[in-house]
Amino acid sequence: MHVRLRVEAVSGAVRELVVLVNGGAHSPEPVLVIDEVLADELGLRGGEVVEVSTADASRRARLLRDAAEVALLGGSGEELAKLKIHVVVHPGLEEPIITDSTIDALGIQVVSFSKGLWRHASDPPGVVRESASPPEPV
Repeated sequence: MHVRLRVEAVSGAVRELVVLVNGGAHSPEPVLVIDEVLADELGLRGGEVVEVSTADASRRARLLRDAAEVALLGGSGEELAKLKIHVVVHPGLEEPIITDSTIDALGIQVVSFSKGLWRHASDPPGVVRESASPPEPV
């Protein structure tokens, strides 16, 4: 399942992204995980080297604390929630992801992962949103 985020980095760069909602990715604080190319495009450099664990291995990544503000966008581009977050730059990542604590902090309530259905905490009862379309692989 995917959602659209507008990301404003501390560098001033702004990008709209479609990100994977990954409830299996755990973080103690809200995090956006991106690859090195996107980090460069956002002007995010430096950070502290940290070990991150994935389902199959541990890897080194860069953690940039309070590096961006993200806005969760609805289907017509309306802003549903806004949040200051940390950014983790993960080499070789295939698509940007948000972690469990980010999902909760943005008010995303998953209705069905497999069907790509979700709602926002502020939505009226019965409102169900569809997953954003992920970008085509290059």
